[in-house]
Amino acid sequence: MDGASSVIPEYSEIGSTSSSESQAQAQYLETQLTNMLRKVDPEITELNEKCIYRVPEKFRRVNPKAYTPRVVSIGPFHNPRYSNGGDNLKLMEERKLKYLEKFLNRNKHLSMKGLFLRLIEKEKQIRGYYAEPVSYSSDDFLTMILVDACFIIEHFLRYYTGLTLTERDTLSEPCLLSDIYHDMILLENQLPFFVLEDIFNSAHPGMIVEFPYKDVKGINDDYAGPITDVESLSFIAITFHYFRKYNHYIIEPAHIDRPYHFIDLLRIFWLPIPIPPESLKSGFMDKLIPSASQLSEVGLIFKASLTPGLFDIKYDHHMGVMEIPCILINHKTETELRNILALEQCRYILSPNMTQYLFILDCLVNTDKDASILIDNKIFINWLGDANAVAKMFNSLCSNVGLPFISEECFSLCDNLVKFYENPRNKYKAIFYHEYFNTPWKKASTSAAVLLLLLTLIQTICSVISFF
Repeated sequence: MDGASSVIPEYSEIGSTSSSESQAQAQYLETQLTNMLRKVDPEITELNEKCIYRVPEKFRRVNPKAYTPRVVSIGPFHNPRYSNGGDNLKLMEERKLKYLEKFLNRNKHLSMKGLFLRLIEKEKQIRGYYAEPVSYSSDDFLTMILVDACFIIEHFLRYYTGLTLTERDTLSEPCLLSDIYHDMILLENQLPFFVLEDIFNSAHPGMIVEFPYKDVKGINDDYAGPITDVESLSFIAITFHYFRKYNHYIIEPAHIDRPYHFIDLLRIFWLPIPIPPESLKSGFMDKLIPSASQLSEVGLIFKASLTPGLFDIKYDHHMGVMEIPCILINHKTETELRNILALEQCRYILSPNMTQYLFILDCLVNTDKDASILIDNKIFINWLGDANAVAKMFNSLCSNVGLPFISEECFSLCDNLVKFYENPRNKYKAIFYHEYFNTPWKKASTSAAVLLLLLTLIQTICSVISFF
């Protein structure tokens, strides 16, 4: 290379440079680093705007299916036109175009050109929501966003109004509806919520929406949503209806900030109150919570709580009772928990509600015996079939998960449970139980021995009385 600026200066041995050599070295290093800074992409978004992530490989390899779409790709990470998507994803691309057409037909004043103009204005912001650069051309990116967004809105509208039950449509098949639902709650399969809301609002004035169950009395929300006039309809309302089974606290749309995307909304549904930063403590603990069977053996009583929030775990030290809200465990549960957990690990490390909740359950459930205790006490509503499947699920959920911080409340709960288990009186009770009552045979033999002892004692007393 020619030119003085490209010549790398040579310096004396470390520690023996003169003042002039130090000046020259500092000047050279400044020039090099300045050139590196100039090459940094000015479009790189600040971290706080990024919210749609690829699941870290250390989580994905534990259960890849929990993070991978089955039938429909949403957004850039799994789009079969630009990635190695499966045949099922490719098949759905044509169906998505059908739904785009249906959505556009809901308003005669709505045009693709108008929607594209709105997206072009916000393309930089939309790209900034993805945690890694999206390599698509502008045309490909905007087309993908529009098709996927209109598909979601049309699907949600049909689900809300009950058209999925009354109109012949391949996407209304129960097995396919279940798969689409699964794909909507994957962290890698998301669009920014504001994009969906903006496109919905563009079509809303003058939108044609049918309500086939409008005049049917006593219809429940398994068939259609409560709003039956189009003017009162909003995208947040139809989204809440679609994910209503996760809304444990019956939160109203007006009471939350707009979510970043659907997984963020599910996390809001699970959250009671965000953890105040001042209450955070180091997640390092000298001792882990004993398992449910260990705690049960020393006298701890497990009870199902009637509160709707899953994080509302309570422990009464004086009564020796731990109350845990019940959770339904079915074939969807692992996917839901894993994707919320992945989002929390990527973005909400200072508000680890889901992480610390699963950490507690992971400690409590090590074996099928532990799972059975929580199932028998109605804490786990088990639809998986057997306790071993439940134990395996919770044992794998927290694999490779970091918990650098936990709330003071969680730390106190863990500490109190360890103290309860290590209390000498409770430990002696556990030893006694292990020696004499931990199997049906030991219970029978111990009971027989006690009965024999009592009979012998009674006989002795009777003999003494008769003697006098």
